[in-house]
Amino acid sequence: MGTYQFDQPKKKDGASSGWRGIGCLLMIIVPALSYTLGYVLLTEVDAIRQAVFRAAPGLLGTITIPPLLLKIRSLNFLWSLMYKQQDLGGILVVGSIVLIFLSGLISMIYAFAYRAVAPPRYGPTDAPPQKRRGKRKKYTR
Repeated sequence: MGTYQFDQPKKKDGASSGWRGIGCLLMIIVPALSYTLGYVLLTEVDAIRQAVFRAAPGLLGTITIPPLLLKIRSLNFLWSLMYKQQDLGGILVVGSIVLIFLSGLISMIYAFAYRAVAPPRYGPTDAPPQKRRGKRKKYTR
């Protein structure tokens, strides 16, 4: 006797390649944009610069690198780049705040777009949701 088997539907491996490509671009673009906006905000907006200075004055100016790290000769190019960058600590802090806001904004836009074009909540094999009648009973002791 032969055995009968139903074809199992193939599961999707995840997001489509288009969404993965957009996600990859966002992983590169959003931090770069955040760093750039942090730099512009810190250098151009005096109120933000004063707020950063009052909160942590050590973030403005050149950064200090521990002497033990300066002995690593293979990272000398990195230390020289960091010394050339003025107010690097403040830029990174402001850029991190901008990054959090940008990520939240992109997440909200994605959620609204997904809600607009999402597949139906229930499929053809799902039971319809139960309708409740009457008031809920309160249990007392």
